[in-house]
Amino acid sequence: MPTGQAMRNTVAKMKQIPVNELIKGKELLFVDDSIVRGTQLRETVEFLYENGAKKVHMRSACPPIMYGCKFLNFSRSTSENDLITRSTILKLEGEEGLNHIEEYSDPSTERGKKLREAICKELHLASLEYQTIDGLIEAIGLDRSKLCTYCWDGKE
Repeated sequence: MPTGQAMRNTVAKMKQIPVNELIKGKELLFVDDSIVRGTQLRETVEFLYENGAKKVHMRSACPPIMYGCKFLNFSRSTSENDLITRSTILKLEGEEGLNHIEEYSDPSTERGKKLREAICKELHLASLEYQTIDGLIEAIGLDRSKLCTYCWDGKE
């Protein structure tokens, strides 16, 4: 993807071609590798509703990204607060919420549930679930010490 947000938006729109018989009047389950800022996902969800989707559910193949990646470009931005998780936490609790990132990352906690509910509302999703770090590590099949999990848990 291009580095500039305007160009990323243009490229994302160019990729969207509706197949009405697969969208209109249906509940759709959208699966993506990750949700970084939510920009592309927001546009995709709007596109699906504009083309007649009844509901759009989202499943992310990775845990919520809580920290900007120090090593790759995919989640870098001018501020970690550009990440949809961080900006949502700030809306929910202000700066105090950033002291509870581990709770927000855990789908079984009240904060984890509130994070998903708020992102659902913001992105117009019927439901949202993230993969857990433990589930991701199990799926990859390598020892945790051989994987970088920094963007999810802040641990180097």
